[in-house]
Amino acid sequence: MIDLSTILQKYPWEEPWKSLGKHMDNLWEFDLSITREEVWPYLIDTSSFNKRIGLPRFQYTEKNGKLIGKTKQAGFQLEWEEVPWEWEYLKEIGNARIYKRGFAKYIRLKIIAEPLGESRCKIYVYLGAIPRNFFTKKILEIALPRLKDSFQKGFKEIEEEIKQRKPKLQTLSGKDNSFFPEAQWIHQEKLDKQIQILVEKGIQKETIEKVFSWIKQSPDNDLDRIRIKFVSRHLNLNPDEVLFLFLHGCRLGIFTLSWDIVCPHCRGVRTSLTKLGDMPSKDQCDVCEIDFDTTGVNSIEVTFHIHPSVRIVEKQMYCAAEPATKQHILLTKRVGGRKSFSSNLLIGSGVYRLRKKGDKKYRLVESKQTHNQTDILWLPETNEEEIKVIPKPNLVFENDSEEDVTIVLEERSEDQNSLRPSEIFDYQEFRDLFSEEAIATNLQLDIGIKTILFTDIVGSTKFYETEGDHGAFLQVREHFIKTNHIIQNFRGVVVKTIGDAVMASFSSPLQALKAAKEMQEWFHPENKHTPVRIRISIHTGNCLAVNLNSNIDYFGNTVNYTAKIQSVTNSGEISFSETIFRDKEIRDYLRNNEIKLKKVEFPLPWANRTDFVYIWKV
Repeated sequence: MIDLSTILQKYPWEEPWKSLGKHMDNLWEFDLSITREEVWPYLIDTSSFNKRIGLPRFQYTEKNGKLIGKTKQAGFQLEWEEVPWEWEYLKEIGNARIYKRGFAKYIRLKIIAEPLGESRCKIYVYLGAIPRNFFTKKILEIALPRLKDSFQKGFKEIEEEIKQRKPKLQTLSGKDNSFFPEAQWIHQEKLDKQIQILVEKGIQKETIEKVFSWIKQSPDNDLDRIRIKFVSRHLNLNPDEVLFLFLHGCRLGIFTLSWDIVCPHCRGVRTSLTKLGDMPSKDQCDVCEIDFDTTGVNSIEVTFHIHPSVRIVEKQMYCAAEPATKQHILLTKRVGGRKSFSSNLLIGSGVYRLRKKGDKKYRLVESKQTHNQTDILWLPETNEEEIKVIPKPNLVFENDSEEDVTIVLEERSEDQNSLRPSEIFDYQEFRDLFSEEAIATNLQLDIGIKTILFTDIVGSTKFYETEGDHGAFLQVREHFIKTNHIIQNFRGVVVKTIGDAVMASFSSPLQALKAAKEMQEWFHPENKHTPVRIRISIHTGNCLAVNLNSNIDYFGNTVNYTAKIQSVTNSGEISFSETIFRDKEIRDYLRNNEIKLKKVEFPLPWANRTDFVYIWKV
């Protein structure tokens, strides 16, 4: 049971707030016939909840890492600095505001959830305020009881929605999906005019109509940053086809594409660019108090937007909505200097990161039923980098500094809604439609693991002599058309051509091997339609994307190794590395198709070692 004295004891008023004037304290209780697990998604989506209880729309701007909010309420202009939110998964949410203009000088809020048996919960809402003067104190005395009624009404609505098994609308990163302003259409008809053109590009009409219908019905917040993976899942559509729709839509002037630099901690967009070539090598997040490289695998997200000639989209906010926009963060807590914090974390099995705000270093926490440790001890003398505990462990943190420290516990898993450059580079449609896109010449973008495939015409010198320049050119041209077609059929992309050779990239080793098989079957000596014969090499590993001749090219040891193993490859053969051979899908494919390989030595003079390469004569 929680009462007001308990709240004030746990969260005492601190200086300098006490010196601003006498504070008002209110505690409201709400018994709900739903669990806190059910109500939690609604609690953290504070923007939607504020709209639900009748609060006005807010405007936020970021200045030097601080969020400055503005709104108008009851005829009064309000302006404040948003104090960073604090929350703990399934337990409580809290924030405060320092007002420059408004009824109060300072307001703080705590929402606490407690279980009541297996199917109920109790929500406590504490609101403390320091009025600006005697007049505003009287206004608050009238307004706060009304606010309590609004909270009651909001919780009642949520309760009914959950009981009726209406799923909470899945929003984009916690954006408010309850506010549907009058859309500012400029030329809505442009959408419908492009349907037939998009169908001719090979996109299903049903897909186009579903996406366009969603756009016409969606609020500005959902259209502020359109995330392809979310849209595909939300509308139950093929993500590849949705991406093709938006890529072609950019060229038709109904969408735009942006390269968004994302903070590795809070995952907020720090810089949004229209050209990849404008990407800086570093960026910073004032909110998280860090600077970071932009060249990492997960530093950039590709998003789409409605073209302003079709519709003007403005972000609508009823709250800073931090807990909802950072759902990967399960705990963020400010701990005073020389003080400690302890809590029983309600986290399940998984891998988490524990860090201090402003630090790039973190400790890994693995939560698993088979572990024995029950406590996460984060003490000054603790040195272990990885902590293994049971689910729902106890956390004990001791701040040995004089300054306040904010600790953060977050899921290590990456954002599943993000479309990364490494993914979009794997689509030939992107490379064809956005051929002008290139990485800055001084950057090397980490794109993770790629499977690289090289083809090369065997005996090209003799081939040119027998066919003649004109005949050879036509045959080589037909060879490029055929290889490109096969590569795309197996979800690969042509990175570049080098003379009469092709360099391609695949996201899957098996797809690369299948594509290689089909190419060798076409350019087989028994095929009298073409005199071209080729050799193919395949390897997989980490790659960098770089700028070469103003195009997106791949670079690194993986690319170099793939090219080198062609030296042990002959006409009609596919050679591949030990890494490819050890891939489970590859092994299953080779075994199921009873494919026999030749294992040959591959000396690496530059590394002073000898590897093995596997040869398949198709």
